[in-house]
Amino acid sequence: MTPLYALEDGTPVSTHSMLKCFRRCPRQAYYKFVLRLKPRLVGVPLKRGKWIHSLLEHHYSGRDWMDEHKRLASIYAEMLDEEKDFYGNMPKDILRIMRSYFWHYEEDPWKVLDTEVTLETTFPDGTIYRCRLDVFVEDNYGLWIGDHKSHKTLPNLDFRLLDAQSALYLWAAAKNDIEVQGFIWNYLRTKAPTIPEVLKDGSRLSARKIETDYPTLLRAIKRAELNPRDYKDALLALKADRYRPGEPQTSPFFRRDHLEKSQDLIKRVVQENYRTSRRMHKYFSRERQDIERCTSRSCSFDCSYMDLCTIDLFGGNTTPVIKQKYKVGDPMSYYQDPEDTEGIEEV
Repeated sequence: MTPLYALEDGTPVSTHSMLKCFRRCPRQAYYKFVLRLKPRLVGVPLKRGKWIHSLLEHHYSGRDWMDEHKRLASIYAEMLDEEKDFYGNMPKDILRIMRSYFWHYEEDPWKVLDTEVTLETTFPDGTIYRCRLDVFVEDNYGLWIGDHKSHKTLPNLDFRLLDAQSALYLWAAAKNDIEVQGFIWNYLRTKAPTIPEVLKDGSRLSARKIETDYPTLLRAIKRAELNPRDYKDALLALKADRYRPGEPQTSPFFRRDHLEKSQDLIKRVVQENYRTSRRMHKYFSRERQDIERCTSRSCSFDCSYMDLCTIDLFGGNTTPVIKQKYKVGDPMSYYQDPEDTEGIEEV
């Protein structure tokens, strides 16, 4: 057996990311975890999501998230113009998102006990399952595992019921003698609240319907030197979306969903992922040309290796594309270094 990833002593290691990627497409897992290829230019959703996640991690670990934002913004400033065009004005957009997030959760009952916690446990065959928890949170109901998720649109309940990651994380916590109540999805939309436009004569804000929030609207009113009283109804309506413990969540930008999962459900999820883990670590002993691909319309936006996959399929030479578009790095570096840049090298 040639494990997909193993410790120095040869013990195979599985993560949710590995298992999910392998199930989706073995060839994608091959590029990511065997060849260890990382795109030089990651997609906009991933770039934005990593940025937001880093700011949240800084905040909940007791550090100043603005310091981290300034650091990431300085890296952005050094990008080529075509890269900035590709990503858009990410520093300003994310700053608006985070200011709105912290306003929204000003009455936050979260007591964060720890952040970026790596847990390990073993499957029945002695192989390792490893996971990285964003936060351990305590509230009036007990201890929870929290996970920051940024999406273009907020997912529905169906996803959370079927989600394997949450069940595996709860299992890993229990195996480490950590008693948790359940799992929290801390959702943020990657679309920043829209800034209202001011009419050309400066007399008032445009009446065009937009998706915004209270802090963004109030800042726009003050910036245009208008009277907030003229927008009292709109401001009050948006202010009512603010998070209040125990009350319905109505914000279109932020939501926290709690879910407890039964031991029977967790057991079934662990069993099926154990089977995937065993199959996965045996799979990559085969030749490159024998590695299967699972193609669909989602490949164009949900896979960073579509160009390599296409060249491989037609029997071409992938070396020039790899040198141009990818770097090599340890796919497990995230579990040692939150920057996720350790071990990156030129191809």
